[in-house]
Amino acid sequence: MAFSQSTKLQLEKFAQALATLKETAQDSEDRKTRDSLLLRFVYTFEMAWQAMRAVLQDKGDVETPRVAFAALETAFKMRYITDESLWDRLRKGRNGVSHAYDEDMAISLAAMVRLDAIPEFERVLAHLQAQA
Repeated sequence: MAFSQSTKLQLEKFAQALATLKETAQDSEDRKTRDSLLLRFVYTFEMAWQAMRAVLQDKGDVETPRVAFAALETAFKMRYITDESLWDRLRKGRNGVSHAYDEDMAISLAAMVRLDAIPEFERVLAHLQAQA
């Protein structure tokens, strides 16, 4: 199946967001770097679920969800993601960064981004790209 131009663009945005997230994750951690890492995480999370939604839409297998939570549920059903609890933690982390700043939460989330989110984003991106 060939992807539409908009889906290809969405996958490219996801790949670029992930590349900048990985680059930032390699920097030594201070408050500015952590803040940058968390903002890049939020952006990468957004690009990830939107890429999943675009692929789902191209496949035409399901009704295309319009919000992250619904898109993640559908992506789980379609096996684009396999660890639903991890994605729930990632979504909650994204929401936490977006709504309030807490230093302890930021430190914990930055560690989760480095240890769990980046490898998962890499896996999902590879899986989505393989759908073409």
